[in-house]
Amino acid sequence: MKHVPVEALDRTGAIASIACAFHCLCAPLVLLVAPALGGLWVHPGTHLAIAALVLPVAALALRAGLRAHGRRWIAATGFGGMALVALGTGLPFVELTTPAAEHACETCHDCCPTLVVDPGSGESSLRVPAASILTMAGGALLVAAHLGNLRCGAGCGR
Repeated sequence: MKHVPVEALDRTGAIASIACAFHCLCAPLVLLVAPALGGLWVHPGTHLAIAALVLPVAALALRAGLRAHGRRWIAATGFGGMALVALGTGLPFVELTTPAAEHACETCHDCCPTLVVDPGSGESSLRVPAASILTMAGGALLVAAHLGNLRCGAGCGR
């Protein structure tokens, strides 16, 4: 098996984490412009697929970075970010199985920020669910860990 350089994993991981944040921030716009696409964009299955791609890359990069530079705080930050991403990704599935979840998840709004319009008043507000907050916080920690790996891989001392 060919060895993948740590730097390539960290660059890929940082880009993937930033792309996840972009995905969440764009959700309200996508729902407004293309509701059919928006249903797929905010569906929990989409987030599960993204996490299935992001988390293994992060784990490999963090492990390789820890071996290369020995900075435990970087690994702890990254693994904390991975835990938050996993929790945020799984939360909508837990919420959907509780008795309080009375809606079918055709276009699930428990994952990404959505623009909610009150039918009576016509006022709109931005709804940011817990899953989105957890996932974005986890993504921010992953970006910090990948950048820490890149910086320390370029020559920071122990």
